[in-house]
Amino acid sequence: MSMDKNFRSKGPELLVDLTDNIAAALVELASIDQEKAAQLASEIADRMAAHWGGQNIYFPMGLSVRLSKRDQLIYDEFDGTNHSDLARKFGVSLQWIYKIVKTVRLEEIARRQQDLFV
Repeated sequence: MSMDKNFRSKGPELLVDLTDNIAAALVELASIDQEKAAQLASEIADRMAAHWGGQNIYFPMGLSVRLSKRDQLIYDEFDGTNHSDLARKFGVSLQWIYKIVKTVRLEEIARRQQDLFV
């Protein structure tokens, strides 16, 4: 993305990266031309910096939102004994299968518990 050269040279690395990512998302998701996307992205990053400037910001991973279709498929096909078969089928390590099963199971439990209190 081409941005204002003054911003790129003076802007902190995080804001430059944020601006680039916002612009890319605007082009990809909203079909905005690159020049307009760069302008909007710069304005959005400036507003975020004005609002949260000087603070340490943590972005959670949001596992339940980001649970991939592949991971859900692995979990759905898991029968308690087929770790190795799933690793071969999906081209991942055995350790990764254990991690996916554990993560999805914890997400399922958390979602069910939340449903109880809603």
